Amino acid sequence: MLETKEIKTGIDIESVGTSYSIEEPADFHTNVDYSKYGETKRKLETRHISLMIIGQSIGVGLFVGVSSPLMTSGSLSLFLGFVIYAVFMIWVLMQCTGEMCSYLPIKGSFLHFAARFVDPALGFATTLIYLYTSCMFVCLEAVSVALVIKFWTDVNSGVFITICLVCYFFFNIYGVNWYGEIEFFSAMLKVLLIVGLMLFGLISMCGGNPKHDAYGFQNWKEGGLFRPYLKEGSLGNFLGWWNVFIFAALACGGPDLLAMVSGEIRNPRKNIALASKNAYIRIYLFYFGGIFFMNTLCSSTNPGLEDAIKKGQAGAAASPWVIGIRNVGVHGLDSLVNALIMSSGFSCGNAFFYGATRTAYSAGLAGYLPRFFCKCLKNGAPIYCVVFTSLISCFAYLSISNSTANVFNWFVNLSTTGILCTYICMWITYFKFRIALKAQGVDINSDSYPYFKVAKWLTPFTYFGFFINVMVLLCNGFWIFFPGQFTVANLFTSYFAPVLFVFLFIFWKIFKKTKYRSGLEADITSGKKEIDEEELLDIEYEENHPRKTGFWYNVWYKFSDFCFN
Repeated sequence: MLETKEIKTGIDIESVGTSYSIEEPADFHTNVDYSKYGETKRKLETRHISLMIIGQSIGVGLFVGVSSPLMTSGSLSLFLGFVIYAVFMIWVLMQCTGEMCSYLPIKGSFLHFAARFVDPALGFATTLIYLYTSCMFVCLEAVSVALVIKFWTDVNSGVFITICLVCYFFFNIYGVNWYGEIEFFSAMLKVLLIVGLMLFGLISMCGGNPKHDAYGFQNWKEGGLFRPYLKEGSLGNFLGWWNVFIFAALACGGPDLLAMVSGEIRNPRKNIALASKNAYIRIYLFYFGGIFFMNTLCSSTNPGLEDAIKKGQAGAAASPWVIGIRNVGVHGLDSLVNALIMSSGFSCGNAFFYGATRTAYSAGLAGYLPRFFCKCLKNGAPIYCVVFTSLISCFAYLSISNSTANVFNWFVNLSTTGILCTYICMWITYFKFRIALKAQGVDINSDSYPYFKVAKWLTPFTYFGFFINVMVLLCNGFWIFFPGQFTVANLFTSYFAPVLFVFLFIFWKIFKKTKYRSGLEADITSGKKEIDEEELLDIEYEENHPRKTGFWYNVWYKFSDFCFN
C-alpha cells in the first residue's frame, strides 16, 4: 500500500455538498470548501449532452478540412481512413469512457481518474495537456471562423476572432444550462446541414440535378480510389491512406466531452449510458454518410478543388461539397452552406471553451492550479476559469500578423496531437480501472452489475484502438521527414504536445514524489456513495413527476426519445 496516508474530514470534489470522512493518499489532495468557492451544477439534460458531443465532433474540418486529404489520398483512402479511425478508435473509446463515468460520474472525471487509478503524476500531465489542447482548439475554431468569413469580406480577421471570443466568454458565464441550450440549437443546425448535404448527394447521383446526369459513383473512380502521396507505387498509396488518419484525428471526437459533462448532467448514470450507446449514430451518419456522399459529388482530381487549394481559398469556396454542387449545375447555395459551416466552427469552438473551463476547474480542485480557480458564481460558472481560458485563447490573434491559413495549420497540428495524448491517457486509465475493479472484488461481468459496461466481445478491440491511437500520435509528422517537406515550424507543431506531456509527467513525478497505484490501491470508491444517494433522489423525483399528457406532449416525447434516447 502507499506509504503515506492520512485521514481527512471535509468535502471531497465528488460530493454533492455533504461532509464525510475519507481516506486518501497524501500525494493527491482533493478537499475544497464549497461554502467558500461554490460549485458547478448538474443542469444538463440528455438532449444537451447528445447534441453537445455532436457539436464538438463536427467542426470546419468535416466540411472544408477534408479538401486536402481528398486531393492527396484519393476517395477510397479518405473513406476507409475515417471509417477505421471512427469505428475502431473513437467509438470504442466512447464505450470505455461511458463505462468509467457511469460507475463514477464525478467532477473532473478522467482527469481525476488518472490520478486516483494510476498515478497523480499522470493526473497532472493529463489535466494540463487537455487544458492546453482545449485552448488550442478554441484558437483553431476562432481562426477557422475568421477564415470562413473571408468568403464574403476582406475585413481584418481580428474583428471576427474578437467577436468569437467575446461570445464564448458570455455564453460560458451564464451557467451550464444556458451553455447547453446554445449548443443544443447550434448542433441541430449542423445536423440539418450534414443531412441536407447527404440527401442532395443521393438525389443528385441518381440524376436529380439540373443536368439530369445520373453519374452514380463516377467521381469515386475518376480521381483514383487510392492516390500516391510523397512516393509512387504501393508505398505512396499506403502513405496517402495513413495521411488520412491525421485529418480524422482532428475531425472525429467526443469521448473527452462525454467525460467532462459527467459531473454536470442530471441522472448521470442513465444519461451517460445513453450517450455512449448512441455514439454509433454519429459514426454512421456523419463519418460514413458524410464522407461517402461527399465523394460522390466531388472527385479527388476536380479542377475546382485543386485550384481552390492552390490559391488558398476560404470557406465554402474550398469545400468539396460546394465544388461538387456547382459541378452539377446548382448555384446560389454557396453563401448558405458557408453560413452553416461558419456556425459549425463557432459551435465547436464553444464546446472546447467549455471543456477548457471545466479542465481548469478540475485542476484547481486537484491542486494543480491555484485554489481560486475553483471559485464559481451562484449559477455554477467557474468565473476565473472562464477568464483564464479567454486570455489563453488570445493566441488566435497570431493570425493577424501572419497568414491566417498558416496559423490555422499550426493550430491544427497543435490541437490534434494534444487530443491524441489525451486519448492515450484515457485508454491507460480505463485499463487500470478494469484491473482495479477485479482486484477489489467488483465483478463487472456479473449480470447483477448495475451500470453501463463495454460489451464483452468488444474488449479485444480496446487494445486495437489504443494501438491505433499511439501509432497515429507517433507517426503524425511522418511527412516532414521527406525531401523538401521539413521546416522547424512543422516539426515543432507536430511533436510539441507529446514532448510537453512527457515533461509534465516527469516533472510532477519528481517534484511531488508520487507513487504508482496498484489495483488494490486505486481509489474507485471516494464519492461513489454520494453519487448513489443522488441517483436514488433522481429516480424518486422522476417517479413522482410523471410526463405530462396531451397530443403535442406525446409528439415531442416520441421525437425526443427517437433522437436522444
